[in-house]
Amino acid sequence: MPGHAHVTAGEAKQQSTYRGLPLDFVIDVRTRIEFWLGHLDGAICIQLDALAAQIAERPEINKNSRILLYCASGARSAAAAHLLRELEYTHVIDAGPMSSANLDYKAQ
Repeated sequence: MPGHAHVTAGEAKQQSTYRGLPLDFVIDVRTRIEFWLGHLDGAICIQLDALAAQIAERPEINKNSRILLYCASGARSAAAAHLLRELEYTHVIDAGPMSSANLDYKAQ
């Protein structure tokens, strides 16, 4: 359509940044209720206690994906970042609490 740009899902993901770094995925490791109450634009909810199993079921998230993690206080995102690094994910950013992550996150 004239005047409308077509953006693919991959291009949309690459437009999100954290401190100027491009992101592929933003993962909220809080509970579904916390996520429902508010989350960063474009984030997906994968609770910390299910992270290893659920990320393995998502082939679009690979070990080279640029992943931003956040939670409510920073404890769960730190644990999630540690877990993903142990699973050999190479580009993991722990943004800590959502209130801090929101300051440096840009979803476009």
